[in-house]
Amino acid sequence: PLTNKREDEYGKDLTKFGREIIEAAKAEIPEDMPLMMRISAKEYVEGGYDINGSIEFAREYQKAGVDIFDISSGGEGPIAAWGKPGTHAAYQVPLAREIKKALDVPVIAVGRLDDPALANAVIGNEEADLVAVGRGMLRNPHWALEAAATLKKETAVPTQYADGFRR
Repeated sequence: PLTNKREDEYGKDLTKFGREIIEAAKAEIPEDMPLMMRISAKEYVEGGYDINGSIEFAREYQKAGVDIFDISSGGEGPIAAWGKPGTHAAYQVPLAREIKKALDVPVIAVGRLDDPALANAVIGNEEADLVAVGRGMLRNPHWALEAAATLKKETAVPTQYADGFRR
């Protein structure tokens, strides 16, 4: 509503464009392939959308064929340590939890989940079904292997890296 000032059908029905894209994608991909959609669940500006609006949008997208949602936030608003919501670890997890609860759909949580114990807790506490660790993996492409070692989880380590991950 903050930026879409159109007066045509796409301005009157803010989910129309998204639904059309979802339906077109579902018509092309194999039936057993899940369709994932990343949404920004909250803008941090006056007049921007909030979690309740995003739940309604996501509900329409789920009906159109989305199988799993990747939940981010921001959109038009600034996100910074001096603003809202801040950039503390897991700051977007509550948004993922709300979408998961409202739609009974798998969700991916994001937002400063670089610490393996924190990422594991998000999954273990059933706040999300998956976590995305973008910045952590940009800094360390072996993040998943190190997380598994930290959490003492069994994982397949490529032969080339086995000496670095011996227990």
